[in-house]
Amino acid sequence: MINTIDTAANIPADFICLLDDLSVVNVSGEERIKYLQGQVTTDMTQLSAHEALLGCHCDFKGKTWNVFYALAHDESVLLVSHKESSAVSLPELKKYGVFAKVDFSEQTEQWACFGGQGPQLESAISELFGDVPFEHRQTFSNANGVVMALTSPNPRFMLILSKDGQAKLAAHSSFVFANSTLWEVLDIQAGLAQLSTVTSNEFVPQMMNLQAVEGINFSKGCYMGQEVVARTKFLGKNKRAAFILKASQAANVIAGDILEAPAGDNWRRGGTVLRAASLGEECWLLAVVANDTEVNSQMRLKAHPDTVFTVQSLPYSLE
Repeated sequence: MINTIDTAANIPADFICLLDDLSVVNVSGEERIKYLQGQVTTDMTQLSAHEALLGCHCDFKGKTWNVFYALAHDESVLLVSHKESSAVSLPELKKYGVFAKVDFSEQTEQWACFGGQGPQLESAISELFGDVPFEHRQTFSNANGVVMALTSPNPRFMLILSKDGQAKLAAHSSFVFANSTLWEVLDIQAGLAQLSTVTSNEFVPQMMNLQAVEGINFSKGCYMGQEVVARTKFLGKNKRAAFILKASQAANVIAGDILEAPAGDNWRRGGTVLRAASLGEECWLLAVVANDTEVNSQMRLKAHPDTVFTVQSLPYSLE
């Protein structure tokens, strides 16, 4: 029997959820690493069977199409990201692939993504992969798929499972299956950016703190948008950053919604929501706002002025 939990409760110590808003793109071919190296912000030569990467795909102006995890599996690279931004990014990513020995195929139907935490999930991971990763972005891979460990805001796991892996996972009937809202809240609390249709191609990576979570390598060679991304760092041109906000009430917020900040007796545009999730009597946001925004300052939703959010501390430094 599959157990369910009420997402109005606190995040449980043990749960698993289907991440059905994620897309998996399979990149194969003998020049897959070389080709991706010239397209994305992360150093693809550092990808290994036991370490995943976080990265961005930008246009030539440095605006970010997509934020993704890159994981090695068999003779391929799996790019895992939000379905909406992947759909925007993939045609651009494939554009110059005709000149290289590389092939892209979206394989969302072949794979299923899960997220969760706790001893029960660790036991299942041990059965599926022979071991459990615990270091940040450490991975194990076999015919069942790939498992990746994340350590923020607490130890948890993402699984990208093949059909065989999905069948074996389904045999664990004692799992607490939860709504993916739990995973969304944990990602927001970890300060991890994610893009959708309305926010894709709007921000340079540093506006979403990708430099603070090892999503940009500033010493690798040229890639699409590299000049702008480097100039933003070395000339200090970036005036925006991503901050975590929380309201003490549930709210209907979606990516692209506008936040307002106090300006004397009035309110002015304060930022743009990247991702949002309501859990019980709380609503959590990750939003791009001014980079001098102070913790404990307040903002409100433009569309719903009665919904006021308080800026939270980030789990990493922006220095």
